[in-house]
Amino acid sequence: MSLSMIRKILLAVVLCSICVCQQFVKASCPSYLHSETEAVYSEAENEMPEDKLVEFNQAEHDRGLAKYTRWFVIIILILSAISLITSYRRLRSQRRANKAIAHQRNILKQTLLDQQVSEDKYKAIFSQANDAIFLMNHETFVDCNGKTLEMFGCKREEIVGHPPYDYSPSKQPDGKSSKDKAILYIEQCKKGISQRFYWVHSRKDGSTFDAEVSLNMINIGEQSFIQAIVRNISERVRAESEMVRAREKAEKATESKTFFLAKMSHEIRTMLGGITNSAQLLRGTRVNDQQSELLDIINASADNLLSIVNEILDFSKIEAGKIDIEDQAFNLRKILDELVSANLSNATEKNIKLYLSVHHHVPEYVSGDELRMKQILANLLSNAIKFTEKGSVSLDVTIDSESHDAWHTTFKVIDSGIGIPDSRIKDMFAEYSQSDVSISRRFGGTGLGLNIVYNLVNLMKGKIDVSSELGKGTTFSVSIRFGKTDYTGPEEKEQDLLPLANTKQYQVLLAEDNVINQKITIINLVQLGHKVDLAVNGKEAWKKYQENDYEIILMDIQMPEMDGIEVTHLIRKYEAENPDKKRTRIIALTANILGQDADYCLSEGMDAYIPKPFRIEDILEKLEPEETS
Repeated sequence: MSLSMIRKILLAVVLCSICVCQQFVKASCPSYLHSETEAVYSEAENEMPEDKLVEFNQAEHDRGLAKYTRWFVIIILILSAISLITSYRRLRSQRRANKAIAHQRNILKQTLLDQQVSEDKYKAIFSQANDAIFLMNHETFVDCNGKTLEMFGCKREEIVGHPPYDYSPSKQPDGKSSKDKAILYIEQCKKGISQRFYWVHSRKDGSTFDAEVSLNMINIGEQSFIQAIVRNISERVRAESEMVRAREKAEKATESKTFFLAKMSHEIRTMLGGITNSAQLLRGTRVNDQQSELLDIINASADNLLSIVNEILDFSKIEAGKIDIEDQAFNLRKILDELVSANLSNATEKNIKLYLSVHHHVPEYVSGDELRMKQILANLLSNAIKFTEKGSVSLDVTIDSESHDAWHTTFKVIDSGIGIPDSRIKDMFAEYSQSDVSISRRFGGTGLGLNIVYNLVNLMKGKIDVSSELGKGTTFSVSIRFGKTDYTGPEEKEQDLLPLANTKQYQVLLAEDNVINQKITIINLVQLGHKVDLAVNGKEAWKKYQENDYEIILMDIQMPEMDGIEVTHLIRKYEAENPDKKRTRIIALTANILGQDADYCLSEGMDAYIPKPFRIEDILEKLEPEETS
């Protein structure tokens, strides 16, 4: 700070002090004080040390009140060329004046020390920061730290005086002008709104880097500046981009695997349908005991193979995230009875007792996912029976707690089987997990069942635990929250199921390209009195539809020439354009269960859905439209 500036400041302070003095003594300002102002100023100017602290005292005689001699003490702390702190006191004795000077000097020196510490801290942060730090006045840089020069590859004089968009490409990644965006951020910051945003900066050599920029208003002395902190985040952006690419690659691989499994599913399930339905047709003929036993083996083998295929497909659906958990009312007690009944024959064959224990507090109807709950319990029950050679298997169901809208239910599947070693329990729910290879050879299975159960329980926001003692048995415990429901079941009908022979006879078009499925389906339908026409591809199905009045079309989804969905679109369009044409009921036949065909087929204009492999009972059940209330 120049001496001329200091001179003006001190003169102003002294004159101000004289005016204050005049108010204190309630007398007119002594005229000689004005003439002595220069002397006071000279004393202050001569006492200007480097520590920026100026102090002086002066005895003034108030001629209006001659009895008193007043001592005026002024101490000035100069912070900058435009900022200072003054301390002024009026005293009656020189002793008090000296004491006051000492006290005020200590206060102001501490203020100076605190201010110096604050300045040193800011300078240290400013100079040693790992981020580039700028100070901006209006829209241009007025200062920057050393990291800025390193980050931008330039000299200080090449930064100062330039706006931020001079070190930016003409446009940002969103296609907007760098200049326009920078001005907008600066204007918002000037309004007191701190800014934080992604930005692409350019270096002196023309290369660019990704940055995270923060803008804040700060005060230095009596001036306000915009402080810009620029952090180079190129590595972070690169890592995030690599993660996105890796995720996209993984998703693409999953989609490819899903497509492959869907294709294999279609082929395998189609063949299984041919096997099981052929066996069923043979049972309708005269067979001896040995032939009947062989048919039982065929059916059992087909069912086991279908179970393995379903496990693999379920696992793939879980991996692909294609399983949605439903929340609908269902009869919990009924599915428990059905599960035990379905597993009773397997238990009886092994001379194992199968028990069901349901606590009386367990409600009949709850709200949740019936299909997934059945899948979880069926898997645990079949596993328990498989790994139990003698003794019993039981399914115990209890209510742990109840809230105003939910039942917290626990299912325990307890067996007296071979048990699980402690070292293997923690891995029981891993993929392809069985206790050891010998167990896989001995009992069979894919090792996917428990992993599927574990994932389904998690999807239902439940919990599964296992405890076991080697050679004595295992207990699987599943806790699930079910919603409460007012639903009490469907209205009772006088006759729920009609004998197959009494089923109404329909004019049916079967659109199916697989020869085995063609023959088996036609034989079954004709035996029940239905009239059946065959179309071996989509184009033929569309042609026959236009030439005949079919009540029902059994439509395979995957056909040559034209697929089942495309044919359905043509039929529904034709019906809309010809209102006199009676609406045809279209039932989808598909083995692609990975693509969640049920909802898809219904949304595309079909009326029902039958997954392959199907039994003739499945078709007969879907021939009649569902009654709506």
